[in-house]
This record gives sequence, C-alpha cells and structure tokens, in this order.
Amino acid sequence: MPLEADTRYRALAARDARFDGRFFVGVKTTGIYCRPVCPARTPRRERCTFFETAAAAERDGFRACFRCRPELAPGNAQMDATSRLVNAAVSRIAAGVLNEGSVEDLAESLGVTDRHLRRVLVEALGVSPVEFAQTARLALAKRLLHDSSLGLSELAFASGFQSVRRFNSAFDARFHRSPTSVRREAQEDRSAGVRLRLDYRPPFDWSSALRFFAARAMPGVEAVEGDIYRRTVHVGSAKGWLSVEPHHTQPALVATLSSSLLGELMPIVAKLRRVFDLDAHPTE
Repeated sequence: MPLEADTRYRALAARDARFDGRFFVGVKTTGIYCRPVCPARTPRRERCTFFETAAAAERDGFRACFRCRPELAPGNAQMDATSRLVNAAVSRIAAGVLNEGSVEDLAESLGVTDRHLRRVLVEALGVSPVEFAQTARLALAKRLLHDSSLGLSELAFASGFQSVRRFNSAFDARFHRSPTSVRREAQEDRSAGVRLRLDYRPPFDWSSALRFFAARAMPGVEAVEGDIYRRTVHVGSAKGWLSVEPHHTQPALVATLSSSLLGELMPIVAKLRRVFDLDAHPTE
C-alpha cells in the first residue's frame, strides 16, 4: 500500500533511512528531486511532490539531486502493491533487457501482450517500460561519471546506450548539464577498475555475509580476503573479475569490476544487488 503524503513528509523531515528508495520527493521551487535521506535543508510541505519512482519524478520534469544522488537509492525487493508481473518486468529492465530488445519482446517473454505490460507498469509505477529503462540507463551513466574514470564513449555503451550522440543528448535533456561537467566535479577515487557504490538500508551485517560466502566459496572462482569478497565472472560474452567491500563512511558496498565486464555492467549490477540482498527492508 502506498504511503500517505504526510507520512512521507515526516520521513523526509527525519531523514529516516528506512524509507530510502521507497519514495522520492520533488521540490517545486527548485525543480530537483531527492531521496528522503538527502542532507539538504528540508523544504516546506507545500513545496513537496512525492513520487513512487525516480522515473516518475523525471517524467514530470524534475532533475536528480547531485547531493543525495537518487541513482544510488536501494530498490524494493518486495513490492506488495504490485503484481508478480510488474516485479519480473522491473527486474529484467533493470538488468538491461530493453537496451537492445523491445517492449514487445519483453512482454512475449513474460507471457503477456505489450499493451497489457505497458498498462500495468503505468498503473503500478507511473511510467512506461521505455521511460523506466531510460531512467535506469541514465542512472547508471551518472554513477559511472561520479565513480569511474571511463572515457565517455566507453561509459555510454556500458550504460546501455547505442551511441555516444544519443547518450549526450539524453543526459543533457534529463540533467540540464553535460556529462563532461559532471565528470569534472566528481571527487571519488577512481584509481582501479570500475568502482560503483551500491547503497542499502542499514543495518547490514557484512561480517556475517562474508562468513556465509567464505564457507561456500567455490575454489578458483570465489574468495574472501579480510573484509573483501572476490570472484571471477562470466556473463554473456564477458569474462572478468570483481570485488566487493564495505564503504568507509556510507551505508553502502563498493564493487570494483574489471574493464572487460563493461559490456554486461547493467545485469552484473542487478545480480550483485540480488546476491547481497541490498534492496531488502531490514526493519520489516
């Protein structure tokens, strides 16, 4: 059941991490939308518009906050208000199925018509499959601009765009800024591989998770070293390695991936979120 607007505003005013990713707030006076945990000054209630998804906020003309970075917000592992069809569609779109495929192909794989799929997604999320996919691509691109040293052409293709020109145009239209201007402002350490921040709702018992994986590690494939999980990866035609470790200051994990995995970045990020259950609601 969707949260009432007053409940959402109280969560926003308290910067309650339990609600991170469960809704987004658009501020009418600035045209920017944020996570409920944004450290910026809380806007007055009458200036706030609440959205179920980042895609819905962007569809209504709001731009992502560069302070709280909505693209990092954890998702919803359990979406009680939606059907299993919506969950399955969202999962596949987040993994990049529409980067090269069509809505018709996705609908057929789910056993429904494309018209029905579009209707249920709009009813549940407020956006069409294409709008949701575009938001997912741009969110990944924005993360890579902040957290990697990839060239813009590599970054565009890794994010699921079919051309650099389309990427530049879509990014400028959505954020009203060029990719190069965002890259210049990024301050993260980008010294090794492709580094991505994977946020979650605290608490997260990383030590217990590592013990679980260490006890079940496949020799030659997985390893736990100190507080770092490492493994080799083979997804589609891409082969490489990745490591995952806790972020030093944020409720997040940091994944470092070899550049050979760029072509399958979206499905790998989706798999990592599932493997470590990063979209869970711990308090529930």
